Amino acid sequence: MVFNMICPYCGNTVALNRRICEFCGFDLDPYRRLVERSNVLYNRGLKMAKVRNMSAAIPLLEKSLELNKHNSDARNLLGLIYYEIGDVVEALSSWLISRHLDPEDNEADYFLEKVQRDTAELDSMNLAIRKYNSALKEARQHNFDLAIIQLKKAISINKKFLKAYQLLTLIYLEGRENSKAYRLINSGLAIDIGNNALLKYRQELTGDSTVPVRDEYSVEADEAKDKPIAAKFSYKEDKPSIFPFINLILGVIIGIICSQWLVIPTVKKNMKEEYENTRIDYSSELAAKSATISQLQKTVTTQEKKIAELESNSGASQGGIKNISNENYTAFFEAWEDYRNHKEKEYSDDELVALAYKLWKIDSNNIADGYASDMLQTMREEIYAVAAKKVYARAKDLFERELYEEAISWLLAAADMDTENENPIYFIGRSYQALGKYEEALSYYRRTLEIAPNSSLKELIEERIDLCEKELT
Repeated sequence: MVFNMICPYCGNTVALNRRICEFCGFDLDPYRRLVERSNVLYNRGLKMAKVRNMSAAIPLLEKSLELNKHNSDARNLLGLIYYEIGDVVEALSSWLISRHLDPEDNEADYFLEKVQRDTAELDSMNLAIRKYNSALKEARQHNFDLAIIQLKKAISINKKFLKAYQLLTLIYLEGRENSKAYRLINSGLAIDIGNNALLKYRQELTGDSTVPVRDEYSVEADEAKDKPIAAKFSYKEDKPSIFPFINLILGVIIGIICSQWLVIPTVKKNMKEEYENTRIDYSSELAAKSATISQLQKTVTTQEKKIAELESNSGASQGGIKNISNENYTAFFEAWEDYRNHKEKEYSDDELVALAYKLWKIDSNNIADGYASDMLQTMREEIYAVAAKKVYARAKDLFERELYEEAISWLLAAADMDTENENPIYFIGRSYQALGKYEEALSYYRRTLEIAPNSSLKELIEERIDLCEKELT
């Protein structure tokens, strides 16, 4: 909360309780009231955020910033709320604006540094946003099955991506999959209990109108709610009567009877349906995985039969085929098993890097089966997106320890996993230069300049090119 304010006339910082600027004599009373009102709205927004009513907190904080754009506490809290509900772009924008307006001793520096330091998490959130955008495009074209797959992936990557919950719930409601929609609504409301869209979906799904749903959160309405309402009638004390007590007892009895005959059977029925739907989902997923494994095993058997036929047909004339084996498929199955384990539990960084490197080493040209080839491509796209930075970090560590031969292999993997990053190519050149292989080093230095002609390392690369050319001459 702001305890100081900036004079709008001369720009100096003065205490909040000042009525006149001590530097220029400007009347600060109207501006002071705006600052105080901004602080009140910030406190209300903070209370809403503490009870996870993000949809109510956002307009309060935005109104606070309209009154005082230098209220960095309000802007930083707004960024935290956006980050909590998965709007990473809005969160970063809020913190950058906060740091620009108030560069000294600002908590926005800590938030930005923390996000930038955890590049893997930021990459995961970016991947979730891309999945959501792809799902939105498919939903607009009524390709709901593809949209559901993309949205499930987005939620699995970022479990607090509120927009993905909203869109997936809407698609389930459109397809009349009410039990799935109801579970998603509860998961989304755990993130933001005041989310208007999810509350409307729940009201439409259950017919429960006990929770008020407003078309738009209004700061003015919240303020008006706090104002006292003048009485229109004079107070007149009622005479004691036993009838209200009797009515209360009858109401309780009727309520118990209704719950026994109407509410409890309905709840039991819903629980049974939810259990059946969950069991069917698990059975379908298990059947799909079993079919996938069976198909891949058939592929290996077919390849082994082909190898045996080739060896028998050409063994007499050429002494047999010595180099044909199923080692590539064996590596594929090992990677597939690790991938399945990765989907079932949270992998450590080392395990994720090992899986990415294992997928990279598989020769896709020797995966003849189209289904297996598609599976390999799918695994690579998903794992590379979150492991590329970590693989590059492993390669960089090997380089710094002067293990150049091993570093080259890991750097090649990092370059293939993230083709837009020129750093692995550059360090491959440096590794070859350190090993005295100047022709290879020249090739990779020039390739680095082709990928990133405006790289900040351009001058250094050109110097290293000159050194290598001198060594070759």
